[in-house]
Amino acid sequence: MSLKDLKSKSDQALASIGAGAASGEARVARPVTAPGATAFMQPTIDALSDRAKRAEAKAAQAERELAERPSEVALDLLVEVSSRKRRLTEEQFEELKANLANNALVHPVAVRRLADGRFEIVSGHNRVAVFRELKRSSIPVVVVDIEEAKIDRSSFYANLLQPSLPDYERYLGFRGERERTGASQKTLAREAGVSEAVVSMLFAFEQLPEEALAAIARRPESIGMNCAAELARLAREGKGGSVVEAVQLLVDGKLAQKEAIAYASRRVKPAKATMRPDAVVKIKAGRSDYCQYYSRGSTLRIDFKSEALRVAAEEGVVEYLRALADREKPN
Repeated sequence: MSLKDLKSKSDQALASIGAGAASGEARVARPVTAPGATAFMQPTIDALSDRAKRAEAKAAQAERELAERPSEVALDLLVEVSSRKRRLTEEQFEELKANLANNALVHPVAVRRLADGRFEIVSGHNRVAVFRELKRSSIPVVVVDIEEAKIDRSSFYANLLQPSLPDYERYLGFRGERERTGASQKTLAREAGVSEAVVSMLFAFEQLPEEALAAIARRPESIGMNCAAELARLAREGKGGSVVEAVQLLVDGKLAQKEAIAYASRRVKPAKATMRPDAVVKIKAGRSDYCQYYSRGSTLRIDFKSEALRVAAEEGVVEYLRALADREKPN
């Protein structure tokens, strides 16, 4: 290359640099030291790191979705937890059984994987029970990753809004959650997505007498929270005995809920005066009791040991009373 050509190219390069400077462009010089090169490449390194993290997150999400995808699990591998089982009436269970006998299971059973290779049921005990009665060998499940401490809570909230869940069992669920967490009724209502008034009404159950609660446990669907709240109010007013009677009749199907409230509301009659033990006279036949009697005012009461003894004595007693009556006839 001639000097003339070299000078020409040099002049063109300088002109190009000048034009770039005039237009505000800055020429970036690459560093030549190691620390400088690292600093220069840091934005690229950060971008690549972010891309790697996003890729890992997507892969983990895909892995979770794959693991939670419904699959068939042998019924023998399922572990039931009775406290999580939603109670169904006989009619409700038979309806579910008839449905699943003819249709595919739409909602898989939620399970938690155990270390021994089995699966603990989180939600779906009744569906499993139906499959067992239908002699099925396996059932569709979805594996969920829930902390052990939160399983019962998750199971309760899964059943909470089921229309067939009796109010009494809703109360038991909220009571269990309160005992586990110490949460207030306001907090429980917020977490469950229901009004605080509803939770307050449900907790009326715990104000009923123990005998009433024992009866309700036999047939929880027989009483709702409104009836329970009214009966709890009557119990606080001192009518606990009438409330227990009303609840027992309600559970046995002899009273409707409104009738049970009316029954428990009735005025309590004062107890009849009982005879003093020392006023009772016992009549014995040898060493055995034959009857006992006591008297007060114009009343004479005789209690026989058995109905047969009463029948045998009744004719003679009536005869004797008639003879006494004849003596009292005016002349």
